[in-house]
Amino acid sequence: MVLYPAAMWYRDIAPQPVKTAVRSFVRNIGEPVNALNSLLQGDPDQAADSVQRFIMNTTIGFLGFNDVAADFGIAYHSEDFGQTLGHYGIGGGPYIVLPLLGPSNLRDTAGIAVDYVSNPLTWGSRNSETLDTLYLGSLALTALNARYSTLNQLNELQQTSIDYYAALRSLYRQQRNAAIRNGAEPSAPEFEDESASADFDDAFEAAAN
Repeated sequence: MVLYPAAMWYRDIAPQPVKTAVRSFVRNIGEPVNALNSLLQGDPDQAADSVQRFIMNTTIGFLGFNDVAADFGIAYHSEDFGQTLGHYGIGGGPYIVLPLLGPSNLRDTAGIAVDYVSNPLTWGSRNSETLDTLYLGSLALTALNARYSTLNQLNELQQTSIDYYAALRSLYRQQRNAAIRNGAEPSAPEFEDESASADFDDAFEAAAN
């Protein structure tokens, strides 16, 4: 909810070229993490693509605001440590909603922390106050872009679903499972494991009361 007004303003006020540039910049910031997780998942070719994209877009692409790598046919691949854990069969665990970041689960929340620590840009920014400020600003842009990119989808879901919380949880799980499979069809029908989330929700409500 905190980012909702900002995302609405961004959608209505910012011109499309600005939105495209911000999206490219945010993607570029995450390329080192994409490369590392591609390697961990046993895909060196995809990791090489991420490294090439980062070098090209950071230099001739003006810090990533222009996705010149795409013009050369180097595709973007989004990978994170939560996907890496899922790639090796680790389940998501209980569904949770993180402040600012939104829907997640126990596995992906741990993945966010690992990605932040493992990103060389995190450590490089510590050597300069200016770079640190710029990096923190990039994280804010990342959160804004993420909220904006799901704005219409979540608004429609809220208007059409009887139980918005359950619908959002189901949508998140489906999207994350598809990301872990890299778009491939599941080898077996998927069924939601409601028990972990139900236990977590009951414990949360009991603690609140």
